[in-house]
Amino acid sequence: MGIKIDTFSVAKELDAVKLDRLPNLIVDKCLKDCSKEIAATAEMILTGEATFPHETLAMPKKKFEPRPVSVSTTAARVAYTALVKSIESDLGPTSRRDGNWDKYKSFATKDDSGYVVEFDIASFYEYIDHKTLSQQVLNHTLNSDAVQKLNRVLKSLIGGSKGIPQLLSASDHLSDVYIGTLERRLVRDGYSVARYADDFTAVCPDWETSNTVIERAAEYARDLGLVLSSEKTNIKKRATLLSSTEAEARFINDYFEAARSELMARVFLWGDYDLTGEDPSLVDDREAMKASMWSLVHDWHKIATGTEPEDYVHSEGHYRIFIRMALGWLQGNSERLPEEIIQEIVFKHPIFLDAVCKYVTSRSDTESFWEDPWATLKNLTAMGRQSPWAKLWLLDTVSSTHSRKMNSWSYVPVMEWVDRQLKDRHEVVRAQAAWAASCHGRLSEGSLTGLYTQASPLSQHALAACMANQGGVGKGIIQAIKHDTPMNRRAFEWAEKEKSSTN
Repeated sequence: MGIKIDTFSVAKELDAVKLDRLPNLIVDKCLKDCSKEIAATAEMILTGEATFPHETLAMPKKKFEPRPVSVSTTAARVAYTALVKSIESDLGPTSRRDGNWDKYKSFATKDDSGYVVEFDIASFYEYIDHKTLSQQVLNHTLNSDAVQKLNRVLKSLIGGSKGIPQLLSASDHLSDVYIGTLERRLVRDGYSVARYADDFTAVCPDWETSNTVIERAAEYARDLGLVLSSEKTNIKKRATLLSSTEAEARFINDYFEAARSELMARVFLWGDYDLTGEDPSLVDDREAMKASMWSLVHDWHKIATGTEPEDYVHSEGHYRIFIRMALGWLQGNSERLPEEIIQEIVFKHPIFLDAVCKYVTSRSDTESFWEDPWATLKNLTAMGRQSPWAKLWLLDTVSSTHSRKMNSWSYVPVMEWVDRQLKDRHEVVRAQAAWAASCHGRLSEGSLTGLYTQASPLSQHALAACMANQGGVGKGIIQAIKHDTPMNRRAFEWAEKEKSSTN
């Protein structure tokens, strides 16, 4: 039977197809006013009339382990999202519903069993088999038309016969359908199991049962073409888990209470009443939290720089859990984090670069801080190890940073780094670099035409937007690029409108 797929509604709300953990890329952003054209293209993908290119980028997962991420055209992601939305009621609820993470985390602590088993799937999304996924979707929906369309759109999203695109909520829902088979088999075997995404927890009465759960989970995962992560598969006594959970809570609470006490002392002993703006006997919890995060990050830095590499992971303890939170809280702090701490965070934990970039952008947008963001960007762009994911975040930060650029010695080295990214081997990175260059008026006509010659439908429209944003391009080049496709024209007009609104 046929299904109604509303590609136009999804195309009107492009935030629904934005890739999680990536900035708002220019390849998506410039299509804000292009709903009709995107929807029409998405329909062609669903019917098999057209396929479009995609490329794979590496982003950090943890430490130095990369995660492959597929970046496809906006239209392909619209087609995929609209398709999954059309059948989501038949697919059943997703494990990522609001509140489910807290329920999952508390599952083992509320049970009085003696042992807790934890495991997840290694490289889960990359090894989802399309044939098995199609059968499961068919079992849930009884809709062969939806299955056929799913197989067509996966060709434009990821290619091959395995894997679904990461960082998209539509994939989260399909992955739940896929891995739900393993969960149900364990439950039918009589085990008490909870799941969030591909993270599993089982509570068991004894050591022998715990090992049996792992053995059966490994067997059932293999039937799906999957394997358990050896690093994340473990058995703990429930008392050990409770102790660890309580220790984590005490860790952050001790920092908060110490900061609150220090602020109270300043109020009463030194008359520093500006902390609250209200009753001086009360300390604003927000200020106490910022102060606690300040102390936590500084203490982490002492450990990070004073511990031998082989002992660092153990010594870091609970600190890593709260670094991202700390960067968020300290965006509005009156005092800026020292440069050496910012650099050490990114070096030790590349996955936190997005939080660092948000920290830099937030503070550069606040004129009261009077800081030079270009010094930080110079250091970050000079770091030797840069994944494509890292380059996209840095280029996005450069695009949105304009404050005091002419007064900074660091501005020129950053822009020279941007120029080098115009030759990156990844098309999406080149497009983002072109946008960053155009935001600072340094995208030459020769660079633009060279980039467009290399480009595919993945980024051609973005380069049209860069051309409008840059300005000063010859009329012949404008006509040759702007009118190459309907999406190019819409993207060009969007950039013109954005530019006029900011001038």
